[in-house]
Amino acid sequence: MPALPVEEGPWKGWKCWHARPEGRFVDHLGDVYYREEGGEVVSAIETARRHANGLGFLHGGFLMAFVDVAMFATIRHLLETQAAVTLQCSVDFLGPGHVGRTLFGRGHIVQETGKLVWVAGFLEQEGDAGGPRHRVCAWHGVLRKVPRMAR
Repeated sequence: MPALPVEEGPWKGWKCWHARPEGRFVDHLGDVYYREEGGEVVSAIETARRHANGLGFLHGGFLMAFVDVAMFATIRHLLETQAAVTLQCSVDFLGPGHVGRTLFGRGHIVQETGKLVWVAGFLEQEGDAGGPRHRVCAWHGVLRKVPRMAR
């Protein structure tokens, strides 16, 4: 599904990915936004109680699902002519994710071959009282390019 440019509101200037629910798993995460910033792709999602664990922090499963989305946002330009699947993903949790704060994913391509793409990045949130951002987790993964299937 093509990303839709956001024309107004707090996400103006970003693109919204998955803006129209299609009945897939990722629809349950919420609207995902992304844009290019300084050679990296930044993805973002607003967090809510539905993303929480029993302690009131962001659930590890939600964070890992958003990491997968951030990996694909990182290679978004490659997805115009082909598809990809996740072969490997490693997530290191570095600090708590706070419900109600926007979660940002930053990623970059480490290496690319004819069939594989290695990516790396991290998830971060704003600090307390608008303080500096803190890292929630670091990630790296390998994606395999595959032919785009007809729907």
